Amino acid sequence: MPSVQSSPEVVRQIKSDLNKTTRELRDAANKINSALHSSSEWNDAQGEQYRELMRRIARLIESPIDTLQVAQPKLEKLAQSLDAYGSVRF
Repeated sequence: MPSVQSSPEVVRQIKSDLNKTTRELRDAANKINSALHSSSEWNDAQGEQYRELMRRIARLIESPIDTLQVAQPKLEKLAQSLDAYGSVRF
């Protein structure tokens, strides 16, 4: 059975990637919210449909952010455990 190989560096790179993804998701949500504000003058049914759709998209984009933030300290703890495991000499 093949073993899973990991290193603290790989885990920390994943953590960094998650942090970058979180920033990108926030930026996307902010852009959508800006688009919402710019459409506030559209007072017809299509304007309201547009705003509702953009609100839903913004919520969907923001929803994984908490999960990604919770994962980051856990990944650091895993990296520290791998650091400690790598320093053990048999």
